Amino acid sequence: MNYQELSSTEEFKKLHPVKQQVIKEILQNGHFTSPEAMLPKLMSINQELTKRNLNFTKEESTLLINILKNTMTPKEQQKIDMLVSLFTVK
Repeated sequence: MNYQELSSTEEFKKLHPVKQQVIKEILQNGHFTSPEAMLPKLMSINQELTKRNLNFTKEESTLLINILKNTMTPKEQQKIDMLVSLFTVK
């Protein structure tokens, strides 16, 4: 999914402008090639948002992860799903 497609979705339009900008930058700066590269970047993004007194909701986090998974192989997607399940409170 490219930025133009994403920015036309209702989910994206509901996001805070700073969150929209973060996602735009991620998509414009190129996709992550592996789960190992994705995790530190997501943590960095979260820290930046926290400094601005913002954070991604569970739904927004899922949207972001799904965007990033679009360029991954099925095996890499499984790794991400496993990591997400470790951090998901049931």
